[in-house]
Amino acid sequence: MRTKSAVAALLLGFGVVAGRASAETWSLTGPTGGDVRALAASPREPRVVYLGTAEGVLYRSDDGGRRWRRLEPGPRLGGMSLDNIVVTPAGDVLIGYWRVSGEGGGVARSADGGATFKVFEAMSKESVRALALAPSDPARIVAGTLTGVFSSDDGGASWRRISPAGHPELRNVESLAIDARDPDVIYVGTWHLPWKTSDGGRRWRASAAGMIDDSDVFTMTTDARAKDGLFATACTGIYRSQNGGGSWSKLRGIPASSRRTRAFAQDPEQPERLYAGTTEGLWASEDGGGSWSLRSEKELVVNALELLPGGGLLVGSEGAGVLRSEDHGKTLAAANQGFSARFVGQLLRDPAGRLLAAVRNDRYHSGVLWAPQLDGPWSKLASGLEGREVWSLGVAGAQVYAGTDDGVYVHRPGAAAWRRLPGPAARASEIATLGADVLLLATDRGLLRSSDGGSSSASVPLGNARNVLALLALRSGPVLAATPLGLYRSDDRGQSFRPLSSGPNAPVQRLLALDADAQTLFATTAHGLYKSNDGGRSFFRCYELAVSEVTGLAAHPNGRTLYAADFARGGIYKSDDAGESWSAIAADGLQPNRVFNLMVDPERPERVLAATASGGLHAMGPKSGSATAASH
Repeated sequence: MRTKSAVAALLLGFGVVAGRASAETWSLTGPTGGDVRALAASPREPRVVYLGTAEGVLYRSDDGGRRWRRLEPGPRLGGMSLDNIVVTPAGDVLIGYWRVSGEGGGVARSADGGATFKVFEAMSKESVRALALAPSDPARIVAGTLTGVFSSDDGGASWRRISPAGHPELRNVESLAIDARDPDVIYVGTWHLPWKTSDGGRRWRASAAGMIDDSDVFTMTTDARAKDGLFATACTGIYRSQNGGGSWSKLRGIPASSRRTRAFAQDPEQPERLYAGTTEGLWASEDGGGSWSLRSEKELVVNALELLPGGGLLVGSEGAGVLRSEDHGKTLAAANQGFSARFVGQLLRDPAGRLLAAVRNDRYHSGVLWAPQLDGPWSKLASGLEGREVWSLGVAGAQVYAGTDDGVYVHRPGAAAWRRLPGPAARASEIATLGADVLLLATDRGLLRSSDGGSSSASVPLGNARNVLALLALRSGPVLAATPLGLYRSDDRGQSFRPLSSGPNAPVQRLLALDADAQTLFATTAHGLYKSNDGGRSFFRCYELAVSEVTGLAAHPNGRTLYAADFARGGIYKSDDAGESWSAIAADGLQPNRVFNLMVDPERPERVLAATASGGLHAMGPKSGSATAASH
């Protein structure tokens, strides 16, 4: 993960603090793309499209999805997945969301194009998974949650439960559809099977005849061609009903492996044309579902679809971001300018000055990206990491190493692809490079050392612990290694280690030294930040940084200034006295404000880079170029 020369400047991190906020502004820099959870176009202005992410960030496009801008301040829903967007005929924006880790969520409304939102307190404890507006009555909103179905007759000002409280089946609602003519006819898809009410929720009946049992119903869509026509998509495929959900028949033509259909759309200009967004690509039918053809690469996972006038189609995906078509889906092109929802796990600069980013949470479209400068353009370093999660990075000269969930890969100058190095199928969570040929690998199967650039490796004993949590290669030569049982030190370039101490009172996640001989040492843990003034022989808790989950820090080369970020509660904090005291840095422009890692740019130490939770990279301080978002 770190080179010998750059370790003090590149350590990554999180954390939490108290103190006055300093005046700083953050700007989004990319990499573009990432996970899209929801898309919705304005019925009044179809060129206006909204996009929601898994971290509660809302984007807007004013040119039909070609370019995007993040809305400020927007809904500010860190830790929430924004899965549902509905735009009213008047242009108001309704959003439904749910907390990813924990309970709760809600519904909110914007009357100014998404800039600000009013949260409906009556729904604030509900994990909202579906949201629909009655076509015949724009004041009628229906929300599906994990506890049931709720309705508002006044645009969200008040809400009432319309499904039986505590019902064993009418819960875990994933999708909704409201009849185009009668707002009291509501179709509900749950994690098990569909339900229907014809009287606004007074009475409900199961509506599953013909559907495979235990079908997780992802979408429900009324068929524009027939009064009682209905489509439902599920983990078991696509279904059609011609009698208002009384019975269902399964549509054929999509392979069984691609049957999980998360998104569905019917072309209003040509209702026989259907689109299905599956976990194995975008599929289209020109004959009402009689036959289907694949319109994208099969590796594309589709979460959202939005149709635009004149053959326009937007596809929201996992990893690849937004794809746009102007010919009914026959061809697709990336449309991510201004949009970044990448999860950057680690970041460093190589000796040539390139930025390298390990992008996680998508095994096909992520991997290791590189850019010549902060503003991009970003692109894949090479193929060969598809199917892998990249946990760590290391550089030795022009060679780049990637630690994955299946061992270590190397990319050499001029190579077209990554090559897996010999060794066990272990998760390599950290890489230390000692010169051109010596590698130390922290894995869940022990510490590995290579003296030939990774062509071969051998285990290095570290007490009785098998899992190595962290490595730190000091500029002065020694190497520190942390296990669940303690801290160890090597003075012979990792050939052998001796016990140093039992370490902090919690498992170490990252190590950071402020000076060459590591007398001032920091250890980040899930239970706070620890500091040592004696090279790791003893540690004490930094209570001035009142945080819980800390996984790293970033240090300025001046040896005094530190930055920490709070991943659980959000926020970034700064110390100018080697961690003795801390103050909050204002998060203006930082969306989401939950930051997974930090880096002080070794080329320009006045610039701090923050990788947010599935929100891309943000820069504080001077940066090259004038763009506020990457254009590639």
